[in-house]
Amino acid sequence: MADKIHVAVLGYGFMGSTHIDAWQMINGCIVKGVWGRDFSKTKQFAAEKGIRAFPSLNEILDDREIDVVDICTPTYTHAEYAVQALKAGKHVIVEKPMALSLRDADRTIHAADKSGMKLMVAHVLRFFPDYMQVKKMVEEEKIGEICQARAFRGGPFPAWSPWFGDVVKSGGVAVDTAIHDVDFITWISSSTAHRVYAKITRNVNSDSSKYDIAVINIRYGDGLIAFIEASWAHPPSFPFTMKLELDGTKGVIALDNQSPVPISLYTKDANHRYAPESLPWKPMIHPFPLDPFYRELSHFVDCIRRDENPMTDGRVSRRSLEICLAAVKSSEIGKPVNLPLEV
Repeated sequence: MADKIHVAVLGYGFMGSTHIDAWQMINGCIVKGVWGRDFSKTKQFAAEKGIRAFPSLNEILDDREIDVVDICTPTYTHAEYAVQALKAGKHVIVEKPMALSLRDADRTIHAADKSGMKLMVAHVLRFFPDYMQVKKMVEEEKIGEICQARAFRGGPFPAWSPWFGDVVKSGGVAVDTAIHDVDFITWISSSTAHRVYAKITRNVNSDSSKYDIAVINIRYGDGLIAFIEASWAHPPSFPFTMKLELDGTKGVIALDNQSPVPISLYTKDANHRYAPESLPWKPMIHPFPLDPFYRELSHFVDCIRRDENPMTDGRVSRRSLEICLAAVKSSEIGKPVNLPLEV
């Protein structure tokens, strides 16, 4: 591969814009252009970013200079576009969730295996500096063996894209939003999930007809029990909030992104407070000192250059998707669901 890595981004919405800003901070990477379904909107967006607007997806797939296709389009298009790009010989990073069914996830993984190209699913929470700090503390056994995990992720409905309200297109709050914490907790667990019980419902105080609250219980083979709540039911004035608590045999780690010092470590002897590392960063909408999208995409570039497997490749990401799909099924039937799911 040449010294420069050329990237094409699919999608001109919130996430496409966020990824382009991050790509433009990475040395040796060139954003060659962007494509979206509405070419007039694509041209306007491309002009704002100072990049090219591609008139068709095929033009990107046929361009031999493009090394990476970054998929930031609506969720229901992820598998389709990822498979096309992999078959065209492009490395692919695709926003989470990688698909809306295990069948489509498997189809994407097969395309990556057959093409020999890199596939990464953008589970960006792993690259948030405060969550990175928590992972490091777990690895250092600051709280011993984790027995229980509790997570909350919530805020207003993502009204910038109305398709989020269509569960067929987005997967709903469990698949779109809870998957962040599902992936992170599964990552720090020493075993795999084997049972899921969930309730997905509507905020009784909301005028919305959307099912916008998910409460998920996950049991892992090592005995870890996880409780995850995800919500789109909060009023527009409510700040997007992320909380995590890990209860271990030697102490507790608590994270709250609304606190200026977001991480607390409670042990028998003391209470310690931690803030994420501070490095040069480009201001974005997230209240963090280190841009996580820059870290995420830099990791993918390193994997391409070193011929290494991304930490959130297709198979890793499939496990998180499977848990979220099991949560949807559990809520529908009103019973716990055992894993693995039938495809």
